[in-house]
Amino acid sequence: MIKLIGTNHLMSKEEIINLIEVENPEVIGVELCQTRFDLMVLPLIENREIETKQEKDTTLIGKISNVIKEKAEKENITYGSDMFNSCIYAKENNLPLEFVDLDIMKVKELMEKIPQEEQQGFMNELVAFQNLSLKESAENINEEEVLNKLKLKYPIAYEFLITVRELVIVKNILKLERKYPNKKILVVLGKGHIKSIEEELKEW
Repeated sequence: MIKLIGTNHLMSKEEIINLIEVENPEVIGVELCQTRFDLMVLPLIENREIETKQEKDTTLIGKISNVIKEKAEKENITYGSDMFNSCIYAKENNLPLEFVDLDIMKVKELMEKIPQEEQQGFMNELVAFQNLSLKESAENINEEEVLNKLKLKYPIAYEFLITVRELVIVKNILKLERKYPNKKILVVLGKGHIKSIEEELKEW
């Protein structure tokens, strides 16, 4: 049995754990890949410091991530705390932990292939984004409206960031059903993905 829950990536540890405990899953899946888990979550589980590279990531995804991380630090927020704490909960409770997202290195490769005008558009959006706090952005966001805007303004980026990734996520969720028959599987995803992924899963 598959259960999807949507988050805004800013949930506190208590909020995400409450959601998980209500569902009482036997398996937890998260919108992460092995690469991101190894870099960002595993050090937390093993009580190690997260390694920081001297050189900033200058890819488009890297620039977006850098802006979000800087804003999160200033606002004393852990962006991605929903995924981090879902992983930690799974490990602490000896539950199988599965990663359903496309590898971040592949995402970066794809995003570097989008047209220059779309890349510049993203950079302009980042400038506007810097004027809002992360909490304001999360509280006031209409996920469906944002995705429709992204699809219209940046169709190729939308294809890579949303369509391709969601196809991978659906494929990986279906694999989990086969891997854990008769188990309750909870998959934690960003809210914006829930509707389309639920519709895709109904087709199978």
